[in-house]
Amino acid sequence: MKSKLIAFLILALVSCDPESFDVNNPNGERVPQGTLVVDFPISHNWLPSNKIIRTELHVASNLTELARGNFIQSANLFNTQEYYTFLLPPGNYNIEAAVACLCEGDSCSAGGFPGNKWGEKHATYPCTITDNATTKLTIQFLK
Repeated sequence: MKSKLIAFLILALVSCDPESFDVNNPNGERVPQGTLVVDFPISHNWLPSNKIIRTELHVASNLTELARGNFIQSANLFNTQEYYTFLLPPGNYNIEAAVACLCEGDSCSAGGFPGNKWGEKHATYPCTITDNATTKLTIQFLK
């Protein structure tokens, strides 16, 4: 009896693979999704690029949700990374990006940033994601 119980437990542990089962897709069907690649360069005429940092990159379903802070996805931003990738279901989205100035004095104002140090510039872009396709978007800020 004890050997049958051990054999049953071993069989149950070996045959059960909970990581391969997706609760949201129990039939294992292909879920439609597209790829959004965002090119987020930092370039300003008046300021050195090491004094400007990326502060925000968010995806929302519409402008209202973007303003409320209800983001579908947000990127973990790095000063050394220029391209960011999002996997999204097909549909229309709005992207928000922001950069901040770290210069001292009134250099940020001269470079087009509001205020002095930590002044931010924001940009929003609409985009459409289609199934099994890549959408590319380049972020540009007003000078």
